Amino acid sequence: MAKNEDPNMMRLLESMEKHGQKEAGEKYTNENSLEAAADINEKIEWAKKTCAFLEDNFDDDTVKAIRMDCACGPQYEWIQSVKDAYDASTGPEDFVEKTNALNLGYWLEYDGTSFFLMYPQCYCDFVNQVEDTLTKTWCYCTLGYSKKMFEYVLGKEVEVELIKSVKLGDKECRIKITEKA
Repeated sequence: MAKNEDPNMMRLLESMEKHGQKEAGEKYTNENSLEAAADINEKIEWAKKTCAFLEDNFDDDTVKAIRMDCACGPQYEWIQSVKDAYDASTGPEDFVEKTNALNLGYWLEYDGTSFFLMYPQCYCDFVNQVEDTLTKTWCYCTLGYSKKMFEYVLGKEVEVELIKSVKLGDKECRIKITEKA
């Protein structure tokens, strides 16, 4: 693939356009190109530059919206098994039990109000092969991923919040998912 055709870069550019930042997105991606075949060191450096660019140029709400829309989407086949567990459940606690029994590489908890999605490691194939930490900006994409997944599974709008992240130096990733009132 040619420069600037990396899927992560293309999603960033599309998200920036969606959030009214097309010109800034085009300028940034043209000045900070990334080949699809970039090695892991080039990827982590691009991720760090991208976080710094977003943080230096936009308020936190805009940064969060841009990064959430950069998320790769959960595969339909994968989340369908979670949806099936939800549909077969008698309530939130049963859903958590059924989902955790699927052994999908994460686990759920429920506190009576919200679900908590937890990963034991960073699953972002763009940055998970290096020990470097990143800012919260990079991890906002996992919120977009979680939001897409849980809105599909629950059939309702949800709010998502990043509580912990391996890439922030935590021992796990932890995302709070709450149904919108």
